[in-house]
Amino acid sequence: MRECPRCERCYEDEVLVCPEEGSNTKLTLPGPPLMAGRYLLEKRLGRGAMGQVYLARDQNLITRRVAVKTVRPDILTDEDMQEGEAIARFEREARTAASIRHPNVVDVTDFGKSPEGVFYLVMEYVQGETLHHLLRREGTLSVHRTLSLLRQVAAGVEAAHDEGILHRDLKPANIFIMQQRKKSGSITGDGIVKVGDFGLAKIVNQAIADTSGESGSGPASRGIIGTPEYMAPEQMQMESSLDARADVYALGVIAYHMLGGRPPFSGDLTQLVMQKIMNQPPPLSGLRSDIPKEVESAVMHALDKDAEKRPATVAEWLEEFERAAGDDEDDERGGDSRVVVMAPVGAEVYVDDERHGSVGRSGRVILKSIAPGRHVLRVSRQGDTDDERVIEIRPDSSEQIIQAVLRPHMSGGQSGQATPSRGGSIGGSAGGSRPSGSLPGVVMCAQCGSRFAAGVKFCGRCGGKIFLPVNEPQRGPSGQQFVGPPAGGVAGQRPPISGGGTTGVRCARCGTVYAPGTKFCGRCGIPTQGSAPPPNVFNRPGQVVCQTCHTPYPPGTKFCGRCGHVIRS
Repeated sequence: MRECPRCERCYEDEVLVCPEEGSNTKLTLPGPPLMAGRYLLEKRLGRGAMGQVYLARDQNLITRRVAVKTVRPDILTDEDMQEGEAIARFEREARTAASIRHPNVVDVTDFGKSPEGVFYLVMEYVQGETLHHLLRREGTLSVHRTLSLLRQVAAGVEAAHDEGILHRDLKPANIFIMQQRKKSGSITGDGIVKVGDFGLAKIVNQAIADTSGESGSGPASRGIIGTPEYMAPEQMQMESSLDARADVYALGVIAYHMLGGRPPFSGDLTQLVMQKIMNQPPPLSGLRSDIPKEVESAVMHALDKDAEKRPATVAEWLEEFERAAGDDEDDERGGDSRVVVMAPVGAEVYVDDERHGSVGRSGRVILKSIAPGRHVLRVSRQGDTDDERVIEIRPDSSEQIIQAVLRPHMSGGQSGQATPSRGGSIGGSAGGSRPSGSLPGVVMCAQCGSRFAAGVKFCGRCGGKIFLPVNEPQRGPSGQQFVGPPAGGVAGQRPPISGGGTTGVRCARCGTVYAPGTKFCGRCGIPTQGSAPPPNVFNRPGQVVCQTCHTPYPPGTKFCGRCGHVIRS
């Protein structure tokens, strides 16, 4: 089967050019668009780490449209598995997911494996938008609108828990909002909410665990399936058993996102694992000032890093959230609305192509003069891809928060790949891999907070040997990468970039360039050129000193025991 990269319509293998767009099609799935002789794939709706989702028409019921989710064959099959084992497990878990019958759950109606070896799930096609798209457009929601949506989400999750099924991958992209229309054509509220993808994370996670458990590759190679921003801390620890409190945590993150404009933690997989296991999430009041303390307390209760301290069930947590929200409707505050755009320092904010300011140290720009309705918001920064989206300014809210997502330009066509921040899931090993062509990572000294390029063995400031990962490469004014600590003696900050031509200091042994003020080479531990020698090294009676690394030796020593250079007296 071939697809058009522009309109994403599906065609037979013989169609090399899309008749609608005129662009060349590309091969995507083995076999024809008619999946298993019944489901005619018409258009791709989305893709993720587990597979792709297509809009299809059931040929047995011509008027019925369904969603077909394909599951990547490589994560369900393995050379070491016995023939038929993968399809047997897939059928078992798919039947379990199909057993959930509830108005707030997307129905799974069929499953199987095509003659070409493609595993697929057939689900009801939900017309509407996801919570992910709603939050991109509106940023934050009011407390009572959040409660209204979460009531339906919680009802669907509770129905699955009653059947003994955990979701494991709850996130805004898996929550679908079916907008209902009156006979006059107007939309009535948010309509019916449905939760999708029940059981799929379990299917893939079990498949990876079965094929890697005896390979000798250790725990790091065992699969972590889910979206890390919304996963519970225990879900990131492969030996931990999961229960309903893992889904309670995910619902807490979703509530935090709906009220605060972003999830409590962000970053790459390694950073997220460390933050969630070691730290409690930051208070919701730090993002939004009009959230009642009782509501904040209920959300933070679900986000406790210790599963034992969270509510035991979804119903228990929802009851706590309902009590905190109260019975009164949100106050009407027409004419007093404002939008807070959060973005990296230096980003420019445009609304309908009109510049509205630059992001300073506060990390935000406040827009107060935007008329209610829909507008095009664009946030841009040199070196990053723009975040451009349609936003909707509500006249009945005092504060809306929109978190801009800016990413470095990717080479090789990587920019369109699904990412956790776009609602994508991850699959594979816990360690992950960096895309080809990306910059080297940065690590931070655990003792003093100084930052270095990944691979260093010694802290250039204090000599420490324990480092934590940080995903922020540092660069000097002429483009060279600094791997040493920052200038000015402030731990954890980048070296200042100015037009004065400062080039830093260089290690005499390995030639690595460091930020000005670095005293020791982070790779080999010797003092850098231009820095003062260690105390009590020179002028000792009878000693000789290596001129390269300044190590003192007894009289008569001819070679340095640290760097091997000849010692000249």
